[in-house]
This record gives sequence, C-alpha cells and structure tokens, in this order.
Amino acid sequence: MAYPVLTGAVLIEANGAALNNAGLEEGRRVENAIVVKQIRIGRLRYPYVSGQAWRRWWREVLYEDFGWKPSPVTREAKSAYTTGDPIAYEEDDLFGYMVARKRGETAGTFRRISPLKNSLLISVLPNVISDDFGHFSRNLPPGTDIIPFEAEHYTTCLQGVFTISLTDVGRFTLGEMYDLSKDIVQGHEMELRQDEDESQVYWLPKEKRAERVKQVIQALADLRGGARLARNLSDVRPVAVLIGFLDGGNAPFQRLFKPDENNENICLNLERLRSVLEDYKDRVLEPADGGKALYFGCRATVLANEKEVLKAFKEESPFKECIEVLRTPKMALKRVADLVRPMFDRHLP
Repeated sequence: MAYPVLTGAVLIEANGAALNNAGLEEGRRVENAIVVKQIRIGRLRYPYVSGQAWRRWWREVLYEDFGWKPSPVTREAKSAYTTGDPIAYEEDDLFGYMVARKRGETAGTFRRISPLKNSLLISVLPNVISDDFGHFSRNLPPGTDIIPFEAEHYTTCLQGVFTISLTDVGRFTLGEMYDLSKDIVQGHEMELRQDEDESQVYWLPKEKRAERVKQVIQALADLRGGARLARNLSDVRPVAVLIGFLDGGNAPFQRLFKPDENNENICLNLERLRSVLEDYKDRVLEPADGGKALYFGCRATVLANEKEVLKAFKEESPFKECIEVLRTPKMALKRVADLVRPMFDRHLP
C-alpha cells in the first residue's frame, strides 16, 4: 500500500517587510533597536520567518475562513498545552500537540506528531536587510527630546517547503505517549471507527479526513499574517508554488528557487528540479482522473527565467510527463485541493 504524502514548495514575496522579528539587539546606536530574524552564512545574511510563525499564519486563516475552532489552552507554571482532542479540534489533528496532564483520571502524557510539517521561510536573496531609523515626536511637549528607535526590513522572496502525511490525518492511537487518552475516545465513540487489525488505532470518517486536508491547502492560497503590518504591509500569499502527491514522507523540493548571477532576481533552478524528478519519478502518485502528479503556478514576472521554465515544462523530460502548469498559484492549489478526496479514496482505508 502506498504511503501518500502531499508536498509542496512555495515562494512568498516580501516587499519592505519585517515579517518575523528577533527582538532587541544590544550595541546599536539607539537602545530600542528591533532586528529581524536572520541566518548568517559567512558574510551573507538571509532573513527568515520561523516555522512556528508560518504555522501561526496558516492556523489563523483556517480559523477565520474555514471555521476551525481553536483548541483551548491550559497554562501551568512551566508549560502550556492544548486540549489534545483531534476529533473535536481540527488543529489538534493536523498541527499536533503535547499534553502533560498531572492530575485526575486523565493524568499522563499524550502526544501527536503533526501530519503537517513545514520548514522555515528563508530569503532566496542574501544581504537584503536594511536599517530603518525613526523617532517618536508626535504631540510631545515643546522642548521635549524625541524618542529615537531603529528597525530592520527587507525586500526579497522567501522560500519554504511543507508535507502533509495523508495516512496520518484522522488516524489516532490510544495510549500514553500516543495520540489519545481513554476519555477522549469515550467522548467520541460515535465518530470513530476502530481499526480492524490494530485495536488501539481509531479513524475518523474518510470524508472528514479529506476535507481537513483540502481546507489546509485552500488556506495556503490565501495565507496572510506577519509582524509590523501597520507600517510594513506585505502580501504573503504564495507567488509561486509546486505541489503534488508522492509515495513517501520526504520533502524533496528543497531550495528550488535561486538568485540569478547578480543576486538581484529570482530564478527557478531547473537543473536541481530535473535531478529531483529523475530520482522521484517512480514515487509520484498520479490522480485517478489521469492528470499529472505535480502542479505549478506562478505569478507573472516573478521569475527572471519564466519563459525558459514554461518552455521546459512543456517540451522537456521529465518535466512534461510530471508537471501541469496553471496560470496562478491559487489555481494550482485549488486543483490539488480538489484531488485530495480522490487520492484518499484510491490509497487509504
């Protein structure tokens, strides 16, 4: 039996943005200097958005646009945890949890490994961070000193990858250090199906599992969020995406986007993608309707080698066998979202 995984690479445009900050940095010319998160490789600095922040944006869209209910959080002295009920709360199912209950009949540690895994969002271009010096002077009394402050921002494209294990969505194991405690199972007996071979394993109905995955992909198309949006407004919807189904848990579409030779524009790394597809051509899962296994959508003018990419996808192997091109990222994501249920029907119990 196949182990179907939905995986994708995304490119997000950040225009004059400071989407994820690292806080105050000592030693700057002003005391209250806020810097962005960044990775250093030698003398090169790459701003990034943490995986946690990306997941937060994703969940917020699912709350607002799809009616997902936030799982209530319990705060203790040195820990905090959600309810740990993946039947009632979709986010506990898709995003995972660690619950450490210390009292009562349900005491114990229960954990769910997230079926949705994602990387950082890392700048494709290096050395794009700029200093922004400002001051607060509005309506201060005459003779009062202004209050200086400093911040950083950048204009670049950020790339990242994600996977969703379709096998693990809506599949739960009973027992401590696993997904479910007995009280959760007892509270949802009418909604769960016990596995025929593994008595400790329970399943949500297939239609509910597929719908949750479909909504996650639809939410990615309308991703929004980030820090300092009042002064550094940026649209974080993907401007390019390559997404599809594989048999296996890897996320092979790493670092598909690269700078051009001048470190000024973004290109799709066709040589790298060709190598990946050669290795994974026997692991792609084509949909039941006979379509392609992978779908590519890109906002016009984003890629410096756009014409070369579209020509290669149309004419060259292995691209033409595996990849269907759609006009926009949202159209590519919608196409894949519509294929989720048939993929469940074809490969999962």
